[in-house]
Amino acid sequence: MKKSKRLWVIDWGEALIKIVLGEVNDSGSVRIIDFRIEKNPKLIWPETNPETKRATSKLFRSLFKGYHRRDEVMLLINQAEMMVATFTFPMMSLSDLEDAIYWQMQLLTSEDLDHWRIDFVARVQNQWFECLGMDEQTLDVVGVAIKKAQLTRYIRFFKKNGRSLNAIVPQFYPLDSLLIERDGQSTLIIDIGSRSTRFFHYKGNVLSENHQIELESGWDGAFYLQQIIKVVEQIFISPLGCEKVGQDGTIYLMGGESLHPGVREYLSKSMGKDVQSIDVLLEANESLVFAEQISRVQLCLVAPCVCGLMKYAQTRGGKN
Repeated sequence: MKKSKRLWVIDWGEALIKIVLGEVNDSGSVRIIDFRIEKNPKLIWPETNPETKRATSKLFRSLFKGYHRRDEVMLLINQAEMMVATFTFPMMSLSDLEDAIYWQMQLLTSEDLDHWRIDFVARVQNQWFECLGMDEQTLDVVGVAIKKAQLTRYIRFFKKNGRSLNAIVPQFYPLDSLLIERDGQSTLIIDIGSRSTRFFHYKGNVLSENHQIELESGWDGAFYLQQIIKVVEQIFISPLGCEKVGQDGTIYLMGGESLHPGVREYLSKSMGKDVQSIDVLLEANESLVFAEQISRVQLCLVAPCVCGLMKYAQTRGGKN
């Protein structure tokens, strides 16, 4: 019998650093051993400064208290500079698909993509054409690109502080582990951060599209929420809106800024729809076991990290 694998998942946010230590067994269940939520000191750069080196070393000792040599570490990234796009292609070979994604991603930037790391997830989708009485297979693709220099910086930063990264993953990628049983249903996840808000729309457990708005200087809380509502309305009233988040669709909030008093209620009332917190999905998941008590606020903050563990368990168990 294989020994359970220990994995640390860290979400290095603009305002808060969230880290979760979990244990994954062969059955696919996830046991949350420990978690920590710390304010981001934002004083750890440049790395060569002696004072910042000492501060960073102290921070890492606190975050990774209880770290074992064989533990794995996953870093979640959610950079504004990271490019994320969704595409639908006809069935094609892997090499042709890689070329198609490269050229589609090139359209999103004027920079040379040779300096970017491009990755993607592709899933086969059956489309039924009722008038023709036939179906056709297509590929639903999520493409991600981030500068290679930034990835190298992350790897070196962690290595200098005694931790080797086993994986660097976009923050949104493991969120679909919450939607594994939602075939065909529409789900909109709104991640409200201190500097930006991201919108992830899923059909079943496949990311269909994403949007992002940046918080501008001079915006107060109410105006920020109004901009969020505008984006949601654009999703609702688009030509395919009825296929996106219709009457049976659900909306969930995550991110530290979503926890301010009245935010969820304001959005629910303004959009005429029951908006829920992401922790509702986590609490309903029977494969999760918590070794210690965790509040709903804490669970909402560490949700991406917990999803990272769930995704790891699904992949390790061959379930996804």
